[in-house]
Amino acid sequence: VGGRCPVHHLTVGKEDRSPSWSMNLYSGLWICYSCGAKGNLPQLVLQLTDNSDEAVLVNEYILSSGLARLKAGTPDPAEAQPSVDLSTYRKFVPVPEQLLEYRRIDPVVAQRFGIRWDPQPRHWIIPIISSTGDLWGWQAKGKGYFRNVPTGVPKSRTLFGIERFKAQVAVLVESPLDVVRLASLRPGLLTHGLASFGAHVSTYQLNLVSRWADTIVIALDNDEAGICAAERVARDCPRPRGGINYLRYEHTNAKDIGDMTNDELEEALTGASARPW
Repeated sequence: VGGRCPVHHLTVGKEDRSPSWSMNLYSGLWICYSCGAKGNLPQLVLQLTDNSDEAVLVNEYILSSGLARLKAGTPDPAEAQPSVDLSTYRKFVPVPEQLLEYRRIDPVVAQRFGIRWDPQPRHWIIPIISSTGDLWGWQAKGKGYFRNVPTGVPKSRTLFGIERFKAQVAVLVESPLDVVRLASLRPGLLTHGLASFGAHVSTYQLNLVSRWADTIVIALDNDEAGICAAERVARDCPRPRGGINYLRYEHTNAKDIGDMTNDELEEALTGASARPW
């Protein structure tokens, strides 16, 4: 089926004036031959609504209706993908605003990224989403507690924030909450954060970030593990056309983006350079 591109204005800043968009009715894959946008049904819903809940609902409907073919998108890299309990994820509630305020996170931005809260036993719920917008699972994090759900979810084959990444500069961080923090400070389209879910950045993640971004800013934690990981990223990551820079830490004692004040974070970003620390 063809028509005018529904996301044309998001890609090039103006409406599609001629039918240049096409969707395969069997697979659900779509592409705009004019602006180059492409994806699957959940990803289309995410772009149009900017709401992770709506994309989850589409996933849930596809599964409940037996329309597995419409989840195709880019083939999942994991050969045996663990099944995810979408109904459980939807039962989690918005994060209490006082917790978001403490971390300098905008509640609207947190909801947009699908960040949720489990009141008992007081865990942050971080969604693990593929580059095509499919919910693979989530991380439950609390004081002294950490768990990936479902067991075996291949988080090393995606990056937090990748499904909505449209920026020129990717700020590579360890924690997904740092991605949301950065988006709360800089809501524009030039710089977006991507998180590796920890200090270890897999080869798959390196290829992913270098393929999607023009410039990479390495912003892993300013501790021994983060510095070692940053050296490996700089050594092994394929070079994007804009090169690789390091986040500036010289002006602050913060361990990561989440510990910085707004002014410190702005200086860290504007002061990013090809020379580490």
